[in-house]
Amino acid sequence: MQLLHIEVWIGDGWQRVTRLDGRKGYSPPEAGSWDDDLHAELGTFLKTNPDTFWVETTDSPHGVFFGLGVPRLFRLAPAG
Repeated sequence: MQLLHIEVWIGDGWQRVTRLDGRKGYSPPEAGSWDDDLHAELGTFLKTNPDTFWVETTDSPHGVFFGLGVPRLFRLAPAG
């Protein structure tokens, strides 16, 4: 098995997520995590934060707000 990171589609590419911040924040493990763990943690965060929330990433612009009606495209990608 391989460790994974959460990535989000922003603008014209995928960026690694470093923090999701809404009613309750979530920071994925920096070194990555296993598939089942990340799926469960991301799913819990999205259910807890159905409205607007902040996403911090490793690439410029280093963060964006996601609001209602905005497609929330996340994926799990190999760490490292």
